[in-house]
Amino acid sequence: MKALALAAAIACLALPSYAQTRVDLSAAMAKDFSAAPSAGQAVRALAADSPFLGLGWDVVMGHLGLGAVYSVDFNQDAPSAWWVDWEGQGLYLGYHLLEPRYFIDPFVDAGIGCAGRAFIGPSSTGEQRLALTIYPFVSAGAALELDGLRLGAKLSYALARSAIPATEIPAYPIGRFQVTAFAGISFGGR
Repeated sequence: MKALALAAAIACLALPSYAQTRVDLSAAMAKDFSAAPSAGQAVRALAADSPFLGLGWDVVMGHLGLGAVYSVDFNQDAPSAWWVDWEGQGLYLGYHLLEPRYFIDPFVDAGIGCAGRAFIGPSSTGEQRLALTIYPFVSAGAALELDGLRLGAKLSYALARSAIPATEIPAYPIGRFQVTAFAGISFGGR
């Protein structure tokens, strides 16, 4: 495991040295919606509600990218009873419409995600301790490139949602739409 983490760190540092390759590392806030939100609804929800918070990465070579975003939200309803909700766009392929050197970076991506909830602590109600959902998704968004600092947002749409096949683990209820705002740093691509 340590060798895999070391290899990933070396790749993230070495890849930007190749022409037209950029590595992006970002912090993200995400919020699910059952129907398509307006821009105002998305901004209010990210600011007021308890959004998912997480980290993301992208490796962009020319116009093509590979990335992921992993987010969590911790909740507690008693001193010894709490749970963690998570949502991860576990792996996606992206297409960046403009070259890496442009000020604005519009993009689309598609991939597979997983969301779930794990309860920690005693359960007096007998409810399920784990819920999982997998889903394919498509996204569209844009980022501003500010000399190595990236700020952006994207809207994702879950094409389908299902429980994990061949198990009896119940499905985790996720919204059909997700708005993600992100900020981070970018290496290479110049």
